[in-house]
Amino acid sequence: MSFETAVLGASGYVGAELLRLLAGHPDFDVTVVTASTQAGRDVGQLYPHLAEYADLALVDLEDAADDVAKCPLVFCGLPHGEAMKVLPGLDNELVVDASADFRLDDPSEYERWYGAAHTAPDQLDRWVYGLPELFREDISEADRVASPGCYPTAVVLAVAPLVSAGLVGGTIVADCYSGTSGAGRSPKPNLHFAHVFEDARAYSVAGHRHVAEMEMALSSLSDRDVTVSFTPHLAPMVRGIHATCSAEAAPGATAETVRQAFADLYDDEDFVAVAAAPPGTKEVRGSNAVLVHPVLDERCNRVIVTCVIDNLVKGAAGQAIQNANLALGIDEATGLPLEGLYP
Repeated sequence: MSFETAVLGASGYVGAELLRLLAGHPDFDVTVVTASTQAGRDVGQLYPHLAEYADLALVDLEDAADDVAKCPLVFCGLPHGEAMKVLPGLDNELVVDASADFRLDDPSEYERWYGAAHTAPDQLDRWVYGLPELFREDISEADRVASPGCYPTAVVLAVAPLVSAGLVGGTIVADCYSGTSGAGRSPKPNLHFAHVFEDARAYSVAGHRHVAEMEMALSSLSDRDVTVSFTPHLAPMVRGIHATCSAEAAPGATAETVRQAFADLYDDEDFVAVAAAPPGTKEVRGSNAVLVHPVLDERCNRVIVTCVIDNLVKGAAGQAIQNANLALGIDEATGLPLEGLYP
């Protein structure tokens, strides 16, 4: 069965990655793509690598409203703050949003972390948090799915087995590195090649908005309120998230109980694998894969987990497609690459 598909905000990096992956999906037929600043251009003019959609015109969302309404499936790559203005008015069978506008279940938390009041708080109950490995049953019954952010995807998947099994206590410490594509397509002085090359630096220290999402998801898996101390860094690479997460080991935690917790949660997953050694971002580049590597540091009584994902695939577009597959009853792995690009 083929689902006519619309991609809103297709001119950004997430939109472009959605189109790249959808070009190989046997069940999703992209018929309309929208953009604001790039409206009037063809996809091929903006992204020559997207040969499948080279002649598909980017249309202003307002002008494309009737065509979007005809599509059973809508992917949204609009920025935070814009999605909440548009998506409540859609009546499509399934909408999968890659923005942060419908991830948090408490509108006051959205205002606290994103600095603006949520304009559609009455809609939040309709949306399901779309991390398939942890919330698969909810997603399979949903018609509105909010895909997680890239940093939360890596951190939550790294720590979930430990939190679920009660193997760690106290604050989770997450030190993470992201490639420059995580900041989006719009040019910014701090993302110039001369600034980023051979440089690594922290940003949004003790105040990154993704903390709320991490704590919400992890607390839902635990019998306690989980707190996360999160420090993001910009690394001189285009793609990738590298997360190093640690927490105090709970009484009775051993190397074997840690290993078993990860096996119990991930052994049957298509996209999450426990690596034999600390993984690097190039091992998952271009794929929907997640690699995790847990270690019990007995000397310090801490569990340390490293996790890598591609921020544009599993951290955004690939996970959105995984969610759509699940919600529409399609095999979850359809159209999604497992093997990374190397070197």
